[in-house]
Amino acid sequence: MSAVAAGRNGAHVVLVEPSYLIGGLMSGGLHKTDIGKRETIGGLSREFFQRVMDFYTKTYGAGSPQVKALDYTQDPKTRSGYYFEPKIALKIFQEMLAEAKVTVRTKEQLQAVSTAAGEVRGFLTRHYETGAETRYTGKVFVDGSYEGDLMAQSGVLYRVGREARAEYNESLAGLTEGPVEYLGTGDHRVQSYNVRSTICVDPDNRVPIPKPKQYFREAHAHLVATVNAHHLKRLVELYPDRDRWAELNGKMDPNKGDFIGANLGYSEGDYEQRARITAKVQDYWLSLWWMLQNDPELPEDFKADARRYGLPKDEYLESHHVTPQIYVRVARRMQGRYFLTQNDTQRDRFKPDAICMGSYGTDCHGIQMIQTEDGLKLEGDFNGGADPYEIPYRCLTPYGVKNLLVVAAISASHVAYSSVRMEPVFMMLGHAGGLAAQLALAGRTSVQDVPIAKLQAALTAAHTPLKAPYRPWIEIRTTTPGPYRPGQPVDFEVIDRDVRTPLTRYAWSFDGSGKVQGDGRTARFTFTHPGKYNVMLLAWEGAKTFALPALLDLTVEGGDSLNREVHYTHATTIGRWSRSRGSELEYRFRVGLLDENKRDGQSRAEFTTTLPKTGRYAVTIAYATGGNRATNVPAQIKHADGTATVKVNQRRKPSPFAFTPVGEYRFKAGEPATVVITNAGVDGYVQIDTVRWIWLGE
Repeated sequence: MSAVAAGRNGAHVVLVEPSYLIGGLMSGGLHKTDIGKRETIGGLSREFFQRVMDFYTKTYGAGSPQVKALDYTQDPKTRSGYYFEPKIALKIFQEMLAEAKVTVRTKEQLQAVSTAAGEVRGFLTRHYETGAETRYTGKVFVDGSYEGDLMAQSGVLYRVGREARAEYNESLAGLTEGPVEYLGTGDHRVQSYNVRSTICVDPDNRVPIPKPKQYFREAHAHLVATVNAHHLKRLVELYPDRDRWAELNGKMDPNKGDFIGANLGYSEGDYEQRARITAKVQDYWLSLWWMLQNDPELPEDFKADARRYGLPKDEYLESHHVTPQIYVRVARRMQGRYFLTQNDTQRDRFKPDAICMGSYGTDCHGIQMIQTEDGLKLEGDFNGGADPYEIPYRCLTPYGVKNLLVVAAISASHVAYSSVRMEPVFMMLGHAGGLAAQLALAGRTSVQDVPIAKLQAALTAAHTPLKAPYRPWIEIRTTTPGPYRPGQPVDFEVIDRDVRTPLTRYAWSFDGSGKVQGDGRTARFTFTHPGKYNVMLLAWEGAKTFALPALLDLTVEGGDSLNREVHYTHATTIGRWSRSRGSELEYRFRVGLLDENKRDGQSRAEFTTTLPKTGRYAVTIAYATGGNRATNVPAQIKHADGTATVKVNQRRKPSPFAFTPVGEYRFKAGEPATVVITNAGVDGYVQIDTVRWIWLGE
């Protein structure tokens, strides 16, 4: 998109690609595009999706199954081309480049970069088939790679891995599991890769899944156990999300097979090392499908059904019908003139030099498997909310190099990049980078000195939305001097950071129970025992418009907390559960697990802890509401005096907070305190998240 934007505006552009495919993941297996808020997408990104719509409409007809399958909405007035076949994405990219008179060179791998006087002067490539070397020179350069290779070889400052939580005050940063003294620390690791390769069920366009050179059977053996334990007969029973694989002309994108930890060394590896890692990840993905079709421990009827799935005969012809494009969710990240962080995606969302918006939630796949006191755990994954936020032009501009723009490996933290990293955003960043490159060329200026007003005007003329929607932003502060002790009243008040219309309603939660414990601009609460508390305030401008939730960490001194909490990642689950989000307000904080809605009692989650002191505790459960949730979810609370069963309505809550109290019970110190949630006899989906035990007294 950088090449197209610059070419359309009169620049002489050469696009150099180290693979045989241009377009990265868009032509490399991403059938279904993660978009966040569709109203934030514009410019060449929006044009691409419209071209997808136009192609399928012209080829198959407006009412065809193909056009109906182009995205998740069933409303023809809003349907857009967010789903597509990879070869069609490639075709559209090639057409756009040809129209912009861009010279395209493929299969050329970067060897060396020459710089002088703070500028990139040129670079050398080597054709990976012929060995021919080519030297390129130019006035302005754009690094549009996932890996940031041109950026790195130009000497630009960058990072690989995770920031520590304290570095930029990011709640999602750093280590997420393990010993408490290491939580939140940074490291060199990045979220897992897989291949978004194409699976085909059209018998006329299907080739069999080959047995991979390196067969990772044990890594996927748990699926064999699941099939046999539940007597599954068809692949769709193993993967109930089958209807969300974006099937189009018999081809689909399952998005399976994250290879945890296999990408160490990829970000800064040479082409040979990356090729080895890519081949390993491809084999890992092929192993999954080959095992489901051939493993001797699987029932024959299941394998016969699984063998209906193969590779597409008409895709990825030069790499045996498996995409050559590994899913590089993140690699290098520039440390540029502005460093985007979690705060920019959730709170400080407006920028004077905005060039586009991001809106997808902060989404990080697993990073590593580690041993903990609770056993082997997946570490590093998180999924948080994000309002539409503006990305500043400064995120594309480095220090020290005057004629280089970086439009994919942009300047952002590990957490912020987990939201930025969606292809519609990459295309908009590329569009802005191409326009900026042409403006720098025409104005004979550095990329840092490109006139922002001209750049924004050009983006606006191309229908790229630049202004994030307003949402009130408030914060909390205490007016009672610390330190705080049990039994001491503490006063709180609201700080208006960005409030344009008076707020009309407030809800405070102090002890984490989910009860509304204050309803004004000021509030007072007495903490009865020591510990660390996460004070939360929700506020509304009217009936629907709510402010960004305000949080304040507060420590009450005098000893360790008697409260306990068990997240679903530490619960014992039986049956089939998949990750889910709640409503827009809850989405900012809660991502749990959802059962398969079989209502058979086979889906079961046991939350168990050991409480430190004998006495009464309030038990409170977090879940995300939804119109398809059950109204009668059974929650068994095993306490000192027996077992109580409470029916929980997950379609609505008595308060706007994530947690809902389900009763007060007596527990004995040192003995297991357990809450069991099942899907037995329910009338909808069951969602699980977190259970808390909150100390009340003797």
